[in-house]
Formats: sequence, structure tokens, C-alpha cells
Amino acid sequence: MKAIILFSGGLDSQLASRILQEQGIKVIGLNFVTPFHDHSEAAREAADALGIELIVHRTGNEYLAQIANPRFGYGKAANPCIDCRIEMCRVAKERMELCGACFVATGEVVGQRPNGQMLHQLNLIQRESGLDGFLVRPLSAGALTPTQPEIQGLLNRKKLFRYTGRGRGRVIALAHRLGIKKIPPMSTGCFLCETSYAAKVFDLFKHEPHPTNWDAEVLNAGRQLRLSPNVKMVLGRNKNHCKRLEELFARPDSRPSILLIPESFQGPTALLIGERVQEYIEPGGALILRYTNPAKFDPTAATIRVCYGSTQTVVPVIKNEEVNDFLVR
Repeated sequence: MKAIILFSGGLDSQLASRILQEQGIKVIGLNFVTPFHDHSEAAREAADALGIELIVHRTGNEYLAQIANPRFGYGKAANPCIDCRIEMCRVAKERMELCGACFVATGEVVGQRPNGQMLHQLNLIQRESGLDGFLVRPLSAGALTPTQPEIQGLLNRKKLFRYTGRGRGRVIALAHRLGIKKIPPMSTGCFLCETSYAAKVFDLFKHEPHPTNWDAEVLNAGRQLRLSPNVKMVLGRNKNHCKRLEELFARPDSRPSILLIPESFQGPTALLIGERVQEYIEPGGALILRYTNPAKFDPTAATIRVCYGSTQTVVPVIKNEEVNDFLVR
């Protein structure tokens, strides 16, 4: 008998998997990768340790449309946790039917998180995902209505648990009892749950009616500067960001954009995105210098490489004394 489990690689999903294995269930992990959350490597390591198969599901552009217009709203930041969980369970249901599994399981604990794991929300998620009666939560099953696998005798309800609330000590103790040797740290979670990140997400949704995964990945590549309703600039904060901006610029699914790379000095790479971006090369160059240490360049000899499509041009930058700023000449 097989079951699909939503598998992040965190302690709760590992425990839920082990509990099912103890009852002779063949567990297949399903890990979700979104532009805002990718723990697939940790999930792979944890799945190998448990001896379970792992399927990695990467969301497409349709996921961004759901995030932009969630039926059940956002949490404190840009996190539509209930809509996101419903989508995960819906995909898990498809996998369940495809591979002939009997039910879907998760590592959820009643009351552990305020936006998505309260009792009424858990009931809503299983109903809206089409898994009513076939969504098992092994860590909290004793505090929930019996599911069909329990009623039919496929699972022994007495060997499931009834944990509720946020306490972590008891699940760590359970992990030791079940032979899970490596206790993972608390997950850093999804970027969408971070209030400091929310402004970038809402700016994207406000100005782009049809956001794509490429747009979402750009949000993680540096400082976001809105120059006009149709144009924004992304400025690398470090070497990795600068390299990432070059990769995003070269992607076949990229939006119309121009890449600005410091040529004669060390400074941040910038990506101009949007309609008529050519008109923003001058303020783009000025911003690169504004965020560069003044001691790192000579304003009389600074040059920037401008990449547009397959064309590259090196242009000089001068200081505009009237406004005490920089412009591309």
C-alpha cells in the first residue's frame, strides 16, 4: 500500500513519513519548489536517509497567477498560505491517482502555525483540494476526525499521534524514538512570509498583470528600484547577485531588458526591465555610481557596458555638477 506525502525535508514531514513506514506503508515524498521556496536539496538528503522515493515538483507561471489573486487572502506579509497549501494538496491528489496510492499525508500539526494549520483551515484545505477523507495528518490524527484509511482499517489510528500547538520538544523526542538521527533546524520558511519581502512582491503584482517565474526570480537578485510604472531597475547587492542578473538577462524567457555592467571600475551590475527601457540608460548609469563607493572609481573616466539583446556598447559616465549626480554621456 502506498501513500503520497508532502515532503519538505523538515522534521515534521520526516516524522510523518516514519510513522507511516512503521505501519508498512510505502511512502512517496512530494517536494514543491517555487520561486520563493526551494529546499529540494535538503528534502533529497532526508528522503535518502528515510529510504523513500522523492518527486520534486517545480511550479509554473500558473502558480504566480494564484499567488497574485488568492481566494483566501494573505497572511501578515504576501503569503497566501491557505491557497498555496490547497494547490499542493491538489497536485498531491493527482500524483496519488497516477501512482495508485491510497491517500495523501502531511506533517501538519493542529495549531502549529496561525495561517494554515488552525483546525478550521485544515478542514478547508482538505475540502477545497478534493481530498476530504483522504488527507492524513499522522502527527495530529488523534485530534482530528478519522479519515477513510483509518475507518477502512488501512491505518491503525491508535498508532498515530494527537499533537497540537507549537511545542517542539515532544517531536524531537519522538524523532529519537523513531530513529531519526539528524534533527534538522527550524526551516527558514518561504520568502512570501517575510514582511520585508512583501513590498517587492506587491510592487510586481501592481505593475505586472501577468507575472511569470522569471519575474519572481528577479525579486531575489538584488535591490528593486521602481523608475516608472513600466520600468524598474534591479541592482546587485553582492557578487552572486550580479552574476545572477547576467543569467536572468540571458534567459530565453526574460522580459525586454537591458543589462548595465561597470566596465572601468568595481560596482553593482544593474538590470533595467520593462517597456522603452532604452530611455532609462542614463538614470540607470547614475544609480550604479550612486551605489558604488566613491573611492572605487574616477568620475572623469568611468565607463559602463550596456547589453541589449546581442548588442554590447561601452559608454562613458560623467558627473552632473548641477544636480550633484551622475549621467551616462
